[in-house]
Amino acid sequence: MENQTPRRPTTSTPTQKYLIAYNAVCLGLWSIVTLRALILIPTLATFGKLEGLFEALFPMLKWTQTIALLEVVHAVVGLVRASPITTAMQVASRILVVWVVLEMYPEIVVSTNIYGRQVPGSTTGPIAFSGILTAWGITEIIRYGFFVWKAAVSERVPAALTWLRYNTFFVLYPVGITSECLLMYLALAPAAKQGKSVDLLLKIVLGIYVPGSYILYTHMMTQRRKVLKGKGKSA
Repeated sequence: MENQTPRRPTTSTPTQKYLIAYNAVCLGLWSIVTLRALILIPTLATFGKLEGLFEALFPMLKWTQTIALLEVVHAVVGLVRASPITTAMQVASRILVVWVVLEMYPEIVVSTNIYGRQVPGSTTGPIAFSGILTAWGITEIIRYGFFVWKAAVSERVPAALTWLRYNTFFVLYPVGITSECLLMYLALAPAAKQGKSVDLLLKIVLGIYVPGSYILYTHMMTQRRKVLKGKGKSA
């Protein structure tokens, strides 16, 4: 997602304090989700119980991700230097995954294979769920950590944190997008049994994921070039 850093004034303002608090809370929540995932994934996988990851982490993941709806509001009202369109695209895809795909069809994570058949002990759904946990989580820890440092500590962000912010997406975005698409694909079978509305929605979203992902990916590459170009000039 884009820059959630406030339009930095010379003195602290209520807006700046609010955005620092917002980013700090999100950093804390995503840190908890991600660290628990990184501990549980290898542990559960060792015992062949990876499906237990859903029960352990989905409730917190769902609400932690839902808070990001505020970022669309921040962009729309001009609290941050971010495009409302790209912010909404990124937030909407994740909201769809947590509130439609996973909330409505949890069985795809605990007992569904890649062909949409319910098979207890299958690992396809749990692996895809692990994918969004790690890709989303690591991305957000870096992103919110970057924003908190820049807004609350110093405009000069440590080089290592800047490098992580503008380079890890090369790997994390494909992992996250692939996992999201796989979860939506797995949800098609149970959605079709319920009716045509959700099934059609998921098919439409899957159809626009390729161009949408290209837009978001190239947007991050553009942001990366701007930052690296700026650092090159100041070097």
